[in-house]
Amino acid sequence: MKPIEKARVLVTGGSKGIGQAIAEKFAEHGHDLVLVARSEDRLEDTARRIRERTGVDVLTIPMDLTGDGAAEKLFSHVEQADLHIDILVNNAGVGMTGAFAQGDQQRMTQMLRLNMLVLSELTRRFLPPMLARGKGRILNVGSVVAYFSGAPNWSAYVASKHYVLAFTRGLSRELRNTGVAATVVSPGTTATDFVETADAASMRAYQASGGVSVEAVARTAYRACQKGRTAVVPGLFNKVLAFLGELPPRAIAFEVFAFLSQKTNTP
Repeated sequence: MKPIEKARVLVTGGSKGIGQAIAEKFAEHGHDLVLVARSEDRLEDTARRIRERTGVDVLTIPMDLTGDGAAEKLFSHVEQADLHIDILVNNAGVGMTGAFAQGDQQRMTQMLRLNMLVLSELTRRFLPPMLARGKGRILNVGSVVAYFSGAPNWSAYVASKHYVLAFTRGLSRELRNTGVAATVVSPGTTATDFVETADAASMRAYQASGGVSVEAVARTAYRACQKGRTAVVPGLFNKVLAFLGELPPRAIAFEVFAFLSQKTNTP
């Protein structure tokens, strides 16, 4: 597919980490932005730096996407501003580790809502206008863990990322020959504060890979999105993991990932 020039790109979770890096990459190529995140101060700081560096237009919308009706409110806000979103980047997401039976119920519910439902609701709202114009992209940020059948102590999180991968693959096929494409980028143990909030820094997989930079993830995501590729995994180590995760028998791959997801004594 031909790249979309001068698009307006909406990025959820766009104030830090992978979301910020993806926003910056689009801005470097001359695309105007709409950034959405919870922290207004951090959001404005990110927007200011991007404007100063690239000269693109950046609209900020402070919003907690886990709130009731958040997707509808965000879509209405954009409509009222008379903005056409050409590329939707569903980056907002959270992680959670630990035994499922001992996990915090509210935190788990918010994770599942954000990782799956909000992503789906935003796609459902912003996709029809793209189809009507015959041009657009959906870029979903998943995880390399989705290529494995599951993992102990990550059960709910891995399941939520399975959804993102399967959802994007199915949607990509639906969108053939429409001028719109859906892409899922599946980073591994990326060096962001996600690792700390999900308590993943001591995992064998993170220590083995060293963490792919957010800049490398953003570069890979941008290229794949513009080309209309269905799925992409940044980093050689993560590509190998994804390949192994889908090889039969998957029971062996499960045990390999169970080992890699265990925590060591190293902080």
